[in-house]
Amino acid sequence: MKAETNLVLGGGYRLLELLATGGMGEVWTANDLSVGRSVAVKVLREEYTGNLEFLRRLRTEARNSAALAHPNIAQMYDYGEEAGTGYLVMELVPGESLADLLDRQPVLPAQKLIPILADTARGLHHAHSNSVVHRDVKPGNILLQEVLPGTHPKVKITDFGVSLAANQAPMTATGMVMGTAQYLSPEQAVGSAATARSDLYALGVI
Repeated sequence: MKAETNLVLGGGYRLLELLATGGMGEVWTANDLSVGRSVAVKVLREEYTGNLEFLRRLRTEARNSAALAHPNIAQMYDYGEEAGTGYLVMELVPGESLADLLDRQPVLPAQKLIPILADTARGLHHAHSNSVVHRDVKPGNILLQEVLPGTHPKVKITDFGVSLAANQAPMTATGMVMGTAQYLSPEQAVGSAATARSDLYALGVI
């Protein structure tokens, strides 16, 4: 199924504008028709329609995200499947990613950077306390929500697409590397299992 403007998913989510395209899915702004609010919808890319492996990964992302409720993690609202594809309905975070900010300002002053890192650490601590390891902590997955002028932006961690939870069946073969190369911990780089400390290593690299 091809995601496009005005497509209605699950009878309740009308796609409005493409925000971003990743390795597995597309993220759209959408209107939640049932309550009239703006949301973000992650839809599997068209070429993965009917691909059970990618559907399984999206189901895992939904399950792991649904287990988390924290001010520094983008909230997951709903999950559905339609016409051979899957979609996640999430909190829409107005603002930009840390990657966008660093593109404009590669070196941030400590007073601006430390609150971002601290909020990210708080969100990761909540995930780890609920036995979820993100496995892909990087600037592009740290959203900075617009708040009042002159105040620090609010951090929202997003994209649990390769996350790992306790008692979760492995999604990758032994020795397979998951994550983004620049932020991989040494144990991930050699194909060993990621742990909470792997996420903290990535945050240290950031």
